[in-house]
Amino acid sequence: MNHDADKLREDAIGIWQAGVDAVRSEQLIAQHVALQGDQLCIGEDVVSLNTVRKIVVVGAGKAGAGMAVGLESALGKDAMVAKGVQGLVNVPADCCRPTERIVLHPARPAGINEPTHEGVSGAEEMLGMVRSLGPEDLCICLLSGGASALLPAPISGLT
Repeated sequence: MNHDADKLREDAIGIWQAGVDAVRSEQLIAQHVALQGDQLCIGEDVVSLNTVRKIVVVGAGKAGAGMAVGLESALGKDAMVAKGVQGLVNVPADCCRPTERIVLHPARPAGINEPTHEGVSGAEEMLGMVRSLGPEDLCICLLSGGASALLPAPISGLT
């Protein structure tokens, strides 16, 4: 009987792991974002990079780091340099990891899902980046769970 319980446990863990793997942000970006020649395909949308001057990436969320890494991988180094890719994504402090051109900003401590001053400063920097864009620029926004606390932008006078 113990062998049956071990097998059930092993199967349950395998099913759980398959579910977790299916929603890994880096993998999802790789499945839905591709550069084909000068065409950037994001889901069903296609953007000709010949018409894009620069690309800015902003966002927030617990999956933000994986999405940023996945997007950088999908774009590739040549396109990132050619289009001057820059970006900032607010993530929990324990989610920061190396990236090429998209800065992962630790906007709150791990496990504390509340707005912070660091989150506000990241949000303000992102607003500045987006305000600098013109009609020939492309802005990509990466949002996932936790973004509401990681991307606070209170109006003047609110703390």
